Amino acid sequence: MKMKLRALVPAILAMTFSLLHAETKANPAMVVQVILTENNDDYLALLAKSNARIKAVTGIEQLRHAWVGDFAGENSHGLVVVSNFESAAAGEAVRDKLGKDAEMNDLLKEFAKLRKLGPAYLYKAMRWEGLYPGGAVFNTTVTLTDEAAYLKALDGLKAIFDANGFKDAKVNLFRLASGREDSTHLVVICFANRTRVAELIDMVSDTAALKDWNASVAKIRTTVRNGTYHEVTK
Repeated sequence: MKMKLRALVPAILAMTFSLLHAETKANPAMVVQVILTENNDDYLALLAKSNARIKAVTGIEQLRHAWVGDFAGENSHGLVVVSNFESAAAGEAVRDKLGKDAEMNDLLKEFAKLRKLGPAYLYKAMRWEGLYPGGAVFNTTVTLTDEAAYLKALDGLKAIFDANGFKDAKVNLFRLASGREDSTHLVVICFANRTRVAELIDMVSDTAALKDWNASVAKIRTTVRNGTYHEVTK
């Protein structure tokens, strides 16, 4: 599977999907790892074994979540794995613990036969409403000049969604803490399934209020790219 690695990061997740699906701290940390493999099915089966071992060692339920791009330009069909922690420091502690486990290291040798690792990125949540397990997302990578103003604007965006039949939308904003290339933030709008994402796209295209909202944030936000993704973790 060939693609531009620097453009693949929006799949978080998916981002999100992932981010400790249950309620967690207000500003969780998220690690996004680009995966290059010719066999998604075998990779996902091994990832399930890895998650089981991670739970045995750390007590964390399903740490690794896999996402695939749907309508995401050159990122379509690309695979990323998202891991979420209460903080960046907590993530390092987990990685250190797993590195000392012999069975986990054996699994890593099996992974090496199936995939190559692309770039990795670290995000911090600035606005966190949560995600849906096994859900789907509409992601937009942006460059912001005023994070505080944009956070306030997202409250207005959520109100528009609520008024137009999308109270189930979960709106999240992540700051790219490390690994920054061509954007500063990631907006993740999450739903339980891909149908709801498609319905949102229709609404966004037809609603005058959204056009006004986009105009209101134009001075502080530059859109870099967007795309739809869904979780494929087994």
